[in-house]
Amino acid sequence: MPKSFVAKHIEKLPFAGIRRVFEKAAKFEAAGNKVIHFEIGRPDFDTPVHIKDAAKDALDRGMVHYAPNMGILSLRENLSDNIEELKGVRYNPQTELLITAGGQEAMCLCLQAILDPGDEILVPNPGFSQFFSCTELAGGIPVSMPLVANENFFPDLDKVKELVSSRTKAIIINSPHNPTGGVYTMTQMEQICGFAKEHDLIVFSDDAYDRILYEGKKFISSASLPDMKDRTIIWGSLSKTYAMTGWRIGYLAGPEEFIRAAVKVQQNIMLSVCTFAQAGAAFGLKAPQDLVDEMVAEFDIRRKFILDAINEIPGLNCPTEPLGAFYVFFKHEVPGLNSMAVADAMLEKAGVAVVPGTAFGDKGEGFLRISYSTSLEDCREGMDRINQVMSDLING
Repeated sequence: MPKSFVAKHIEKLPFAGIRRVFEKAAKFEAAGNKVIHFEIGRPDFDTPVHIKDAAKDALDRGMVHYAPNMGILSLRENLSDNIEELKGVRYNPQTELLITAGGQEAMCLCLQAILDPGDEILVPNPGFSQFFSCTELAGGIPVSMPLVANENFFPDLDKVKELVSSRTKAIIINSPHNPTGGVYTMTQMEQICGFAKEHDLIVFSDDAYDRILYEGKKFISSASLPDMKDRTIIWGSLSKTYAMTGWRIGYLAGPEEFIRAAVKVQQNIMLSVCTFAQAGAAFGLKAPQDLVDEMVAEFDIRRKFILDAINEIPGLNCPTEPLGAFYVFFKHEVPGLNSMAVADAMLEKAGVAVVPGTAFGDKGEGFLRISYSTSLEDCREGMDRINQVMSDLING
């Protein structure tokens, strides 16, 4: 048998934990069972018609060729205005913004542009699993940064100090947070920015859910705080805001020197993002935002329902109320069963696909994640099924 041609560092790279749940749910569904999909982290809404029409018009006008490496200028200009309005910080569309194939490519370009082999990054745990894997792909070392559940899943900075070394280059923040829905307060954001300045760290801010907040919460950008714009790099995305996950439109915002470096990486990976899709996105940023507000209002109805249901189900509790994104990260207490086993039981016994907390790092043990980016009807049915499963598991 010939030797493996796969690079050793790729062989060691795990598949995303959510993939396992998704594939198992698909098999369960293919066997004729109805599955309530609480595992999928994407809006169930359609992309607004005016955005699709703008992309169609661009296609008809012949916008079918390569775009500039940094993205079409109209999108960068509209994005600059949008960021200033939402986040209170201005980025030069000519030099400080780069359009990417979604927020995940923004992250990968950033890490490859900044990390030297052996550089360390403080990574939230629990957190988006690709924070860990993409750091490793770029030659860096992810250092697990435990989060405190009852403090909006904010890191204990006194303990994080012990993780900082001479090789530590950056810290990742994600507020609103995946998988927990936690949202940092202004005080917490000031604390983490002070920590970054004290230890001379770059802040990588994953802003994928910057428009999805509840109960009057406002988005707080680290870049808007004093002396932070030059040490903050934003990983942005339009996927969640406009239900455009398949369009793959994201962005990097940061200092000019960094953007120049990231463009070099982009030239060797993607070259540029789909041109007519960018035109649709540019129009979406300038159009009225009523549909975004309506989507968030619908998410809020589902959020409240899920939280109320969890409070009534034996063996479940939510240590922090999620005030952003569209996730609930809740604790389970079933004697003798870990998170993977409880998630498997919910799928196999009730046809409900949830994600075990360990898909987001080892500090997620004892938790499950529900995404309420599905209909309110499915939320009701799914929580009824979970109630029955938990009663059966607890009663043996």
